[in-house]
Parts: sequence; structure tokens; C-alpha cells
Amino acid sequence: MEAMWSRTSILAVLAACVSAGLSADEPETRPSEVNPYIAVLDFAGGERGERLADSLRLRLRRHDEFTVIDRLTTQRMSVPTGADADRDEVLRLMLRRLGVNVVFYGTVRPRGDGLVVQARRIDLRSGEPLDFDRAYVDETERARAVIVRNIVEDFTGRPEWIPPQYGDEPEPEDYGDPINVNGDFESGTAGWERPDNVGTFIEQCPDRQSRILRIRTDLQRGPWLRYRRALRMGRADPDDPPSIGRDRSYASVAGLEGVHFRSDFLEATPGQRYWIVADHKGPGGAKVFVKGFRRLADAIDGLPESSLAELDLTPRQFAELPEKRREKIIAADAEANPMRYLVECYRTYLNCGASDGEWKRFAKPFPPRGGLPADVEYLQIQIYSYWPPGEYLWDNVHLYADPRQEEPLPEEPVRTPGVRRLPPESDDRQPAE
Repeated sequence: MEAMWSRTSILAVLAACVSAGLSADEPETRPSEVNPYIAVLDFAGGERGERLADSLRLRLRRHDEFTVIDRLTTQRMSVPTGADADRDEVLRLMLRRLGVNVVFYGTVRPRGDGLVVQARRIDLRSGEPLDFDRAYVDETERARAVIVRNIVEDFTGRPEWIPPQYGDEPEPEDYGDPINVNGDFESGTAGWERPDNVGTFIEQCPDRQSRILRIRTDLQRGPWLRYRRALRMGRADPDDPPSIGRDRSYASVAGLEGVHFRSDFLEATPGQRYWIVADHKGPGGAKVFVKGFRRLADAIDGLPESSLAELDLTPRQFAELPEKRREKIIAADAEANPMRYLVECYRTYLNCGASDGEWKRFAKPFPPRGGLPADVEYLQIQIYSYWPPGEYLWDNVHLYADPRQEEPLPEEPVRTPGVRRLPPESDDRQPAE
């Protein structure tokens, strides 16, 4: 018998199993020799069950040899199916509607901050239904991810690749000098954008006896967005900011955009590893992004909004100019304002959790393995605060070259099967603001 079965052959075996009281002679081909065609039914347990099933689909799809039916198709053809579901009905669903040779289903229940999952699997690749039934328990805040990884490892019989985790690598004893300037904000705005004095402030901190960055996210969204746009257009003055009311709802700045505070652009070194460190005090969600940018190599056929404002042109007026005139204006603006023509090509972030009213220090190396990709020409630090609405305090935000690195490192490819980094020529990048 051939090692690879067609879907038609699988359906024929399924039909034989069901008609013969779910029994069949085992063929020579073992399950491991037949590529899985998989359906993950929504687990019973409400929203928790749906989320776990979708996480399981995504992790299984990272394996190139697996074919996994997508969430929407599965939900159209089935209902949430608990671990106590009738096995014969599940087999008939596999045969008559889904046409798969492997199915996952089960039940999800909360336990403390974690989950208890009773997972079942039926595997028909050998011609005879093989059952798997196991309980998984994890009470950490990453319970869903941990349990899904364990389910896949039990299915494949080998460990899943685990990306580097926060705190895996010890910090250097001496970082040396930082790459960015004024990470402690003692020199005011040097090395950073100008605070808008509505959502961002550089000011004295009584409990530190030093200057810090304070970010507010409990702002009314509409007025704040209009003010920020006016600043970009040069039509507002941070020394005379508007009065913007507080909003602690999901419609606030915290719930939708969050507030960024950006450093100057820093020259990047391909092949270099870095450390980003920060002191943070705040109620919840906060990150320090480090984003990489490259010069726009593709044809430039438009002007940034801020450049249009400086030239006192509307987009329509610019579009109506003769083509040669537009090209001349774009070339002159790109030469005068080169940083407006960068596109994002790399991103990482330092996750800073809630600090319970105390200052906490956070640190992280990047890239996790290997050196910075060759197409990254500039780096920018972006301090970001969002939910819940409130005030977030920042200090000592520094970027360092890894002092333990002795020579440039090659770029390491991504380790997760099925995931590819965007090529440098791709346009699917977020432009610099």
C-alpha cells in the first residue's frame, strides 16, 4: 500500500469503519506515514473554548505537513463539541461533512487564573479509529498557549520550538555607554520629540528627585487626535496646549490608540545585538518599542502630509500639478526631509507590566538570536502607554549595544515553521510617522 493516501481513499476507509460498527483491519500504512488532514472543532466552554480551538488551529498550521480546516469553515459545518460528545457522531461528522482524518475536540473550564482542558482526538490515518483522551492543567497567565503547545507536542511526538522568553538571558554587568542620548530626560527634550503637554510631559518627579517622562492616556480621543494632527501640520504650539477633558471609557485614547513618545532616529549597525532597558511606574499596559527603518527604495509618487502643509498645498492641488512639477517637488522634499521617507522594516518591544505603585526596571535583548537584519538603517525608540486609562511614568530608557558581542552576527532566520520575514522590497510595511 502506498504511504500517502488520497482524500478519497481516506473517505472510503471512514465509510467502511462506520458501516462496520467502527472497526476495520489495520492497513500496513501507519498514522505517522499519512499526512494529517485536520479539523479542530470549537471546544465546549463558551468563549474560552472557541479561543483555545483557534489557538490550536494556528499552532497546527505552522507545520507545513499538516492541512488544517480554517475556523470559519469549521464553525459553519459543526458546533462546539465537548469531551463527552458521542464518539459515533463525531466520526460521522468527520465522514459526512468534514472529510478529515484527524479531529480535535474537548472541554475547557477555568481554574484560578488558568485553565483545565479535557482534550480528545480521533485519528483515522491507520484505517482504524485511534482515540486519544487527556486532561491538561495550567494555572499561569499563559495557560492557553502552554496547553495548546502541549496538545500539539503529544500529537507530533516531538517538542515544539519555544521562542526566547523574557528573562532567559542574564543582563550584562556593565552595559557601557548608551547609544541614545538623554534616556534619563535630565536634558529636557534632547534626543526626543517635543512633549505635547497634553498627553506627554517631561517634568520633575518628587519621589525620584529627577526629571521623568509622564504619559497620560485618560484623554478624550477626538480633541486629542485633532490637536496631534495640528502639531504635525505646524498649526499648534505645545507651549499653549488646548484643554482636553478626561475620558476613562473604552472610547478614550487609552482604549483605541494609546500614546507614543518617540526618540530621534539612531543609526543602526547590521549584525549588532542590542539591549533596551527602562524604568516604569504605571497601572497597566505599557511597552517600549524599538522599530527599524530603511530608506524608501521604491519610486516615490507622493508627499507626506506634513510636507504638503509646509508647501500650503492640499492633496487635490498637488495631484493637479503637471507630472514633471510633482516629481521636482518630491525630489526636493526628499532631499530636504529624508527622514520623512523611511519605511518600517523591523520591530521588537520591551513589555512593561503594571508596577503596583512602585518603580520597576525592565530589560530585554534583541534580536533574540543572531544580529540585526542588514536592511535596517535606522532605529527609533517609541515609548508607548495605553490601557487602563491613567498616568504612566518613565525614566532611564536606554538602548545599548550588547557589550558581550565581539563581532557582527549573521541574521538568524525565523524558527517557527510556516512564518517568513517580509523581504526588503515588500511594500507591506508601516511607514514612519
